[in-house]
Amino acid sequence: MVRLKNRWLLFEVIFEDTFHVSSSSSSSPPSQKLEALSTRDVYSAIKNSVQINFGDYGVGCIAASISVKYFSPFTNIGVLRISRDHYHIVWGAMTFITQIKTRNCLIRVLHLGGTIKQCQLSAINYDRDQILLLRRQAELRGDTEIVDINELFEQSKNQIMAIE
Repeated sequence: MVRLKNRWLLFEVIFEDTFHVSSSSSSSPPSQKLEALSTRDVYSAIKNSVQINFGDYGVGCIAASISVKYFSPFTNIGVLRISRDHYHIVWGAMTFITQIKTRNCLIRVLHLGGTIKQCQLSAINYDRDQILLLRRQAELRGDTEIVDINELFEQSKNQIMAIE
């Protein structure tokens, strides 16, 4: 029996219109409600980018093995599985993505792993840092509806560990 070898990419989608609080800025967050992304939206954007940048050859190489296993619309991080031989095509195509669903963005690869376990651990650590940052930004804005941080950690950890 042949063992299929994969690479696991942990990535972050950074949007241009994301509100970031700095200590010297007193601007308010955008008033419009932004639509959250789904795993299907991210998958479509990556596949379209491969088609544009690598053509039919690139799509043919990755078609059987690419899969977005996890995407959190709250922290905008995701986990993608791709074959070991063609991960560089997907990584390259991800760097050329400038827009997902009419929102300007860029995708940053945070971790490349050979096993899902190491990618999950990196995702949990990064997710924890992002949740703490979001809570701190909410406190600086004066939001009174700050959710229980331990509950968010547990939900995030459970979702990430459920990836197969």
